[in-house]
Amino acid sequence: MKSQPMLTRREFLRTTGLAAAGLGASSLAARTASAVSPSDRVLVVIQLSGGNDGLNTVVPFRDAAYYSSRPVIAIQPRHVLPLGAGAHQDRLGFHPSLRPLMGLWESGHMAVINGVGCPNADRSHFRALEMWHTAAESGEETCGWISRCFDSRPPAIGVSVGTEAPQSLKGRGMVGIHLLGNPAAFRAEGDAGEVAQAAMEKSRDLLRGAGSSGAKYPNTRFAAGLKRIEALIDGGLGARVYHHDITGFDTHANEPATHGRLWTEVSEGLRAFFDDLGSRGLDNRVVTMGFSEFGRRVAENGSCGTDHGAASPMFIWGRPVRGGIYGEAPNLAELDFGDLKCTTDFRSVYATVLDDWLGANHLAVLGREFSKLPLVA
Repeated sequence: MKSQPMLTRREFLRTTGLAAAGLGASSLAARTASAVSPSDRVLVVIQLSGGNDGLNTVVPFRDAAYYSSRPVIAIQPRHVLPLGAGAHQDRLGFHPSLRPLMGLWESGHMAVINGVGCPNADRSHFRALEMWHTAAESGEETCGWISRCFDSRPPAIGVSVGTEAPQSLKGRGMVGIHLLGNPAAFRAEGDAGEVAQAAMEKSRDLLRGAGSSGAKYPNTRFAAGLKRIEALIDGGLGARVYHHDITGFDTHANEPATHGRLWTEVSEGLRAFFDDLGSRGLDNRVVTMGFSEFGRRVAENGSCGTDHGAASPMFIWGRPVRGGIYGEAPNLAELDFGDLKCTTDFRSVYATVLDDWLGANHLAVLGREFSKLPLVA
């Protein structure tokens, strides 16, 4: 990999707009502009770690095969949140724990992409996540797909919160900053030197000085991470991508209680995050993408849970999003050795986000062309 020239702290502050003199003007311009330029757009990536059960998240509640495959853990029709009329929507509904997100769905700012996966899926958590983070099937690519998007000088800032820094933000194009448990605790990823130090100092100052917008965030680790992300966006850190994760979706046993609790935490946290962005006039700058490394088997197991599967839905949230159902509805009559078939390559979603939101060239980043979806207005 070709190395990039190192920037000094002063150069970094100047070129990324973190200098105090320019911060207020750029923030005001971003909030009042009718069209947001690609350089002001932010992508927030939510990782549902462990393998989210897509069938119990976006429920095919009119399909008898769903209930025969899951006599114990299926979401009963009376509990499902209907998605309304239209293609596929009258056959699908949300898990009741997604109720806090129904406002986004009904206003057209939430998209569900069905059947997302990889043609050569792997049931190993480690290997599956590696494929999602690098967007490569061979295992030879080590740079993250987001890092490759910003393979330029000056490098872009990527911020992660949660359990660990993701591989997607690691590589030559990205200054990776990982937020630990409190506003004073950061860790730089890679060899960014003074550039990373400047970004950490600015992040620390912004988080310590962040005031309250009046938005009420739940008292959860996931929501706390989103609150910190919002403060850095509002404060003008200049990061183009944020990554946050929530663990526990590996529901081999007692899935109904665990899965419902996790989606309550996700839904309530995201609702507070979007409310906060809206109250500060930032909601037109942010698109949020949710994924999991794989789905679960169609049939429940003997422990009131599900085992590692293949395809699962992805989610896109935000004011710039064209909401609705994308891709083919799950077909439980045509399974792939007990798994839902992959009908949408996850890199098609990446290609859409790269080209239509981040202003990149997905062919250059992903190495080949993928069909795109009309997800971004």
